[in-house]
Amino acid sequence: MLASRRRQAAERGIGLSEHLTPAVTAGDPRLIESLVANLVDNAIRHNRPDGHVEVTTQTSGTQVALTVTNSGPVVPADDLQRLRRPFQRLAPDRHGRGDGHGLGLAIVDAVTRAHRATLTTDARPEGGLSVTVRFAQISQP
Repeated sequence: MLASRRRQAAERGIGLSEHLTPAVTAGDPRLIESLVANLVDNAIRHNRPDGHVEVTTQTSGTQVALTVTNSGPVVPADDLQRLRRPFQRLAPDRHGRGDGHGLGLAIVDAVTRAHRATLTTDARPEGGLSVTVRFAQISQP
């Protein structure tokens, strides 16, 4: 999935890096793939031309975490919860671009809740977001 997004990011002048470690969890593979795709697509879409996106997975204690961070515009902390609702965008002037429908974080939030995972969104002071989803870890056979 990241390979196809790498080309999309490069076309927009955005660097895409990954720091992936084995992170095994249970869940619906299609829904989790949709969650990852929405996070990466949003991180690319809502970025700046010379920006970057970083995708990280890690295991900590009884949880596995996926974090997607980007260098997009400054997001007021007050808007973070609102952006998880359907059809919400950061600013009204983004409506005419034809670039998404304001559903990305709403889908991520719904998939997170369906998997009894936790979703954390942090506005980065220099701009962009850091979004982390923490799932329960399962034992590898």
